[in-house]
Amino acid sequence: MMQSLEAILASREIVFDAADRMISCFAHTVNLCSGRAIRAATDWADNDDDTSSSDDDTVATDPIAVARKAVRVIRESGTRRETFNSIIKEGNKKGWFKEEGSSDTIELDELQLLRDVRTRWDSVYFMLQRLRVMRPVWLYALSNMEYLLTNQLHRPSITS
Repeated sequence: MMQSLEAILASREIVFDAADRMISCFAHTVNLCSGRAIRAATDWADNDDDTSSSDDDTVATDPIAVARKAVRVIRESGTRRETFNSIIKEGNKKGWFKEEGSSDTIELDELQLLRDVRTRWDSVYFMLQRLRVMRPVWLYALSNMEYLLTNQLHRPSITS
């Protein structure tokens, strides 16, 4: 394949040595570049340990860290995932969710939050996009914390 590329480039008077050159995988290059850009723009570089809590100052100043922490908190507990889903189900039935800037009621799909994955360059985008789609759930939950408190989000476990 490299010899074919060398021949094509030679016909266009471009010097290319098939034995001495490498062509990187485009998807891998995009993954490396986007990962470095995200790390440069955030304070969460190389923090792969999902069980550790991040510094509160970092979370306060880094929107991606806020998104990661919110998703991690919901997804790390089956009870929290169930509560999140029950908010969606009840909200759709009772018309809790409103179009932003309007009084129109909207119905949301029952979707889970997505985590970003270090080896997938587009996973941060998909995580943020899903959080945006599920924003009415977050707005409702934040304005009605008593619902969360009475529905096992903060209920202590039997073993503690």
